[in-house]
Amino acid sequence: MPIDLAAARRVQSTYAQAPLGTRAYVAGRLVVAPLAALGEAFTGVRGRLLSLGSGLCVVERYLAEVQPTLEVDAVDLDGDKVQLVESTRERSPRVTLHQGDAVTWEGPGDFDAVLVCDLLHHLAPDGQEQCAAVAAAHLRPGGTCIVKDLDVLPRWKHEWNRYHDRFVAGPEPIHCRPMTSMVTTFERAGLLTEQCERIDHPWTPYAHYLLRLRRAG
Repeated sequence: MPIDLAAARRVQSTYAQAPLGTRAYVAGRLVVAPLAALGEAFTGVRGRLLSLGSGLCVVERYLAEVQPTLEVDAVDLDGDKVQLVESTRERSPRVTLHQGDAVTWEGPGDFDAVLVCDLLHHLAPDGQEQCAAVAAAHLRPGGTCIVKDLDVLPRWKHEWNRYHDRFVAGPEPIHCRPMTSMVTTFERAGLLTEQCERIDHPWTPYAHYLLRLRRAG
């Protein structure tokens, strides 16, 4: 599935009233995030989606555009981001951002799907374990969990990702792990692996991988 450029433009337009720095970040996120692969991963997924550590909900708004049956509840620690998303929510009404911690989230309800996109490398290994447990706990039986994060190889991509995050997110270290190691983390939380795949291209600097997991039942 190729990226839906019209959907990406609509997403960008939902931030039209945001500050210039936010609009620049959104434009960069739309370029860097593997939207085509994420959109394909959600093909056939419908109902309620929980997104953990969503930031400004750029990816979530894109998914809502290409999958019109999704209703998204997202969670992020940053109150300023929650306020900004809420102030622009009328432009993307099926995406709601709640303030909360992705590793301790206890919001109500079972979800048809959970997304963990580019959060895990910001968490230490124990936080990654906790996040996987939260994802599994909020999935209904048969529900789908999609994980998109960054691998540690090749080394030059890992170094690029490290400097990129330092520029965008600040000086905190990143905790990338091999995707097979992350599979083990989510399987320990009780999920079953359906897909484990690198989705980057050899000549691009981001070591994207994607996991698709399911809760039994």
